[in-house]
Amino acid sequence: MAKSVLVADIGGTNARFALAEYGAGVVAVRETQNFRAEDFESIRDAADAYLEAVAARPQAACFAIAGPVTDTVIEFTNSPWVLDIDAVQKALSLKQLVVVNDFEALASGVGSLSSDDLLPVKTGAGDPHAPILVIGPGTGLGQALIVRGDTGDRVVSTEGGHVSFAPRTDEEIAVMQFIAREHPRVSVERLLSGRGLVNIHRALCALADTQRVSLRADEITQAAIEGKYPIAVRAVDMFCEVLGRVAGDAVLATGARGGVVLGGGILPKIKDIFLKSRFVERFLDKGRMRDYVERVPVDLIICDGAALVGAAAMMKTTHSCDS
Repeated sequence: MAKSVLVADIGGTNARFALAEYGAGVVAVRETQNFRAEDFESIRDAADAYLEAVAARPQAACFAIAGPVTDTVIEFTNSPWVLDIDAVQKALSLKQLVVVNDFEALASGVGSLSSDDLLPVKTGAGDPHAPILVIGPGTGLGQALIVRGDTGDRVVSTEGGHVSFAPRTDEEIAVMQFIAREHPRVSVERLLSGRGLVNIHRALCALADTQRVSLRADEITQAAIEGKYPIAVRAVDMFCEVLGRVAGDAVLATGARGGVVLGGGILPKIKDIFLKSRFVERFLDKGRMRDYVERVPVDLIICDGAALVGAAAMMKTTHSCDS
């Protein structure tokens, strides 16, 4: 096993890098640094900047990226970056570069989290033999499954964030119709992401026939936390409610009665609002299938770097990292 491995969690907005070390069955990450994607022309440039800062030249790396990994040249769903795996491997002088979906990595790291890394959202006995759903909004809406088996857990990455949005209330229908003017197919990610929160806020301003205060996603959440703008407060509340409904639907679709683990970059920043929201109420609002989801526990990841730990764990268990 190499002494250190470069690991990265690369989203549409930020790229986080760290060095992973292995010993006595323990995976540890250190020297974590965060870079904004808009400050670098390419992933290679960001990785070079990190390696120069930590004065390290590992020979192996695992990059967790926000999007499906289906080819050796990957275009990000929510970023102008393009990852040419072979070119980056050569440029960084790596013997091995493994690229995985970011929520596949996050799910792979769930087993390494401590109780202090998780915030209970909803209690439940769960089914120890059923899958666990890992889902969360950030630049996009990531989703993966942890499938239990006799020989250990297996992680299945999905593109569940791109299923069609199914509004339930008149207000949600109106918001969907507003978004559909720009995006004829409205996926749940069009609401449950940073840009999705902006979409909800814009739609609610239009529905209220009021002048829209132009806000970024982080400004909307901050305004909601401070109670500055009623529409910002409502936008965040709706965001949480829709997430509850979508997560509950995903449990029904996948049989994930083992539990739901919420990740992504948005929820930890609004956790006080989130815990008071109707997330759980909407999660349980499944009509005659309420009993199916009622015993499912839900937890929120509140620690930084869970996807980096997952990328390191995947590198150790699935891929050879020998020098």
